[in-house]
Amino acid sequence: MIVGLLFLTVNTTQVRAQESLTFPSSDSITLQCYKKGDWEKLITTGKESIKQHIDFKWLRQRMGYAYFMKADYYASEHHYEKALAFDSADTLTLTYLYYCGLYTANDAYARYQASKLPVNIQKRLVTKPLRIVDALDCEYNYKINSVTTRSNPGYYRMGIHSKPGYRLNLYQSFSTFAQNIDSAGIRQNEYFALLDYSLCSHISLKIGYHFLGTKVVDTSTYRITNRNKRTVIDTTFYPGHLFYSNVSYRRNRIDMVISASVLKHDSTWIQQYGIQAGVVLPGKLNIYLKSSLYGMFDPTTTRLVFSQSAGLLLFHSICAEGEVTVGNLKDFSEMNGLYIYNSTDITTFRTGLTIFWYVTKKLTLFGNYSFNKKEYENTDNSTSSYNQHSMSSGIIWKI
Repeated sequence: MIVGLLFLTVNTTQVRAQESLTFPSSDSITLQCYKKGDWEKLITTGKESIKQHIDFKWLRQRMGYAYFMKADYYASEHHYEKALAFDSADTLTLTYLYYCGLYTANDAYARYQASKLPVNIQKRLVTKPLRIVDALDCEYNYKINSVTTRSNPGYYRMGIHSKPGYRLNLYQSFSTFAQNIDSAGIRQNEYFALLDYSLCSHISLKIGYHFLGTKVVDTSTYRITNRNKRTVIDTTFYPGHLFYSNVSYRRNRIDMVISASVLKHDSTWIQQYGIQAGVVLPGKLNIYLKSSLYGMFDPTTTRLVFSQSAGLLLFHSICAEGEVTVGNLKDFSEMNGLYIYNSTDITTFRTGLTIFWYVTKKLTLFGNYSFNKKEYENTDNSTSSYNQHSMSSGIIWKI
């Protein structure tokens, strides 16, 4: 009975204390917690203050810092953004929003916040508006087919990332694909460019162009010996052009993308429209889920492509991402138009796993394995299928 009365008395006292919370008391308690480094009490008091409609800039800054010290950068970003609503020019708030962007892998958001800081603080953060070469990356891919009429294709790619301004990014890529199918040799040289502009802190616009230079050498037809006694092999060139755009919205743990592209290959136009939604779940593993749905339209067919991916932090510096894609991937493009599946054989199913190893702040290694289900049409109009195993490795070096 005495224990029950004591429990009731303690809880009644806590309720009264919460009910009697005022602006001066909230300011005083959270300031003392901030000075002592008592982050849990600071956060608890801050939440109760907000519940009682007591909200001010310093409260949000202190809560943002408390979450920052607990390495919960998404929650920290949320409260610093609330503080920014009270004072949009506060340099302390902008500085921590910059760091929140960096620590949540949202570089565009970080640089947008840095663009609003004075030059002396930008220099202290070691950030510049112009970086002609910000990062370099290269990738090698090799595929193994389970059919003898197709050689194992190879793919090489090198990319250059530039930052013309705080709100503008430019990515360029040069790549080559090679494969033999029956008696024809296929070689495709590609160029890709993507401009990314931050319209505001959470919305960005991307515009891209991808050139495909496909050359087919057919040795089964005929050879001509010219006057210089040089053998001329039947060669056909098929240029292709992809025009891509998207609008993306990313706020805290949520991101959404609406995209559209058109691919002109020979005299055929292929349209692709997509919607993508992703979320980062709370927790130290940084688990994220991303779902994408695309509509493909060409003169003969209308089809859907669905992709689901999930990733998590395995160790302190190693991340893993798995994905599954289903649908007819003929002329399908992904990764903002960087990859185009315009090979002769159609991919109908793909699943794989990618591992990222952040060796240092400037060096990242990655490797991928994926399994593909492929189809091709025979001379009698029947369809055959085969399996393909794909292995990739690459490096990203931040200058």
